[in-house]
Amino acid sequence: MTESLRSMKREKAGKSERGNKMQLATSMNIGKVMDEEAKRERFASWYITLPGIPEYEKEMIEKSLKYNVWKELITLFVIYMILSLTWFFGAGLYDPFQSITGYKLTGKKNVIAVVQEDGQSLRLKDPNKGEHVQYTLAELGMDPVKYSYGNRLQTYWEKETDGEYHFLAILPEKQVSKIEGLYYGVIGVGYFTILIGGISVFFIRRKRYTGWFLRFYDRMEKFYSEYDVWRKYSVEKGYDTIDAIIAYGNENPIYFVNEFSNIHLTKEEVKKKKSKLAMVWLTSIAVMAGIILVISLYVNITSAIECRQNEARTAAVLEKLQNAIDEKTTGLGDKSEYYNYADMIDRARDTFPEEDIYYKLQTTEDYVTIIVTTKKKQNVCFDRYVPVQGSIGDEDTEYKLEIAMVSDAMQPDDILHNYTGILKIK
Repeated sequence: MTESLRSMKREKAGKSERGNKMQLATSMNIGKVMDEEAKRERFASWYITLPGIPEYEKEMIEKSLKYNVWKELITLFVIYMILSLTWFFGAGLYDPFQSITGYKLTGKKNVIAVVQEDGQSLRLKDPNKGEHVQYTLAELGMDPVKYSYGNRLQTYWEKETDGEYHFLAILPEKQVSKIEGLYYGVIGVGYFTILIGGISVFFIRRKRYTGWFLRFYDRMEKFYSEYDVWRKYSVEKGYDTIDAIIAYGNENPIYFVNEFSNIHLTKEEVKKKKSKLAMVWLTSIAVMAGIILVISLYVNITSAIECRQNEARTAAVLEKLQNAIDEKTTGLGDKSEYYNYADMIDRARDTFPEEDIYYKLQTTEDYVTIIVTTKKKQNVCFDRYVPVQGSIGDEDTEYKLEIAMVSDAMQPDDILHNYTGILKIK
């Protein structure tokens, strides 16, 4: 088993473990919420039956008993889905380019074009011909004065009934990025407004119907302690605070109502409760901040290590490729279905015969990619190799050609402006 496969398995195992932990945490949180709901409903259903409780408390608790957290969550989900779909299929159908170009360009095929050295023309990969062609800026309705060598523009094409792509419009790449950024920003803000608004309404309604319970629970805890309820109905005997209060109150309901009505938290106790709650929140925030800090440090350290490893790996591969260019190593021969570094160079040369080839080398821990083009700027081709024997960068490593294709995304100028080396005509 190669190191890359072992790494993939470890990554999958890590993801599975993190997923299980998240599921467990979610289940625990849901369980906690449902436990709190059960406590509230159990106490409310009992307390409302007691004789002599204040009328305002009775009305408040009656209203509380009508509240069902699952019903509210389902309602929230349904309304959220309706509003989200309305938003996406309403505002989301608006094409921000139509007012500028007169065409709906969203979803249309787009091809990057690059302004050439003369500042008057540009090259792009024609979607019909499958190769790079040259147009003048004037032909495409663009003012040559506004553009210079290396400027990138986005062209849009529509497939007609004849199966051919027809040119629609052209826009500067920076302008497209700004328009798309603003458009998707508005869409995203609208979506999160719906989401946050819905969640806020849910919690506001929840507090409106169930907010009284927290105050009652604080009073119950005080009553539980001051009236020695814990002596007769203790945790050891299987009673929680709610069950203990209910059992105690059932012994003499009138006495309980009278005494419980006199139980209130003092200002100092309220202050202590608030301080305790604040400490819980501050601790939670501190823990989250600590986790974020640790994750950030881990990511930064990991990125730095990966960057150094990538530099070392690329340097090792480049050294082997240079030996192949200098003909210090030989290929595996036509009988082998695999490639070594000499075979990679031979294949790169064969891509554009009788031309100087400009190549860009890219490596990862899983593959080696060689991207090539020429000064004629006809196409950008790339080959991706994966190791089948040995490790990337080692002398005797054998590779399998995984992908070989002409790139639609990259332009010849992308390579010519940032190439690794040149393969001169022999």
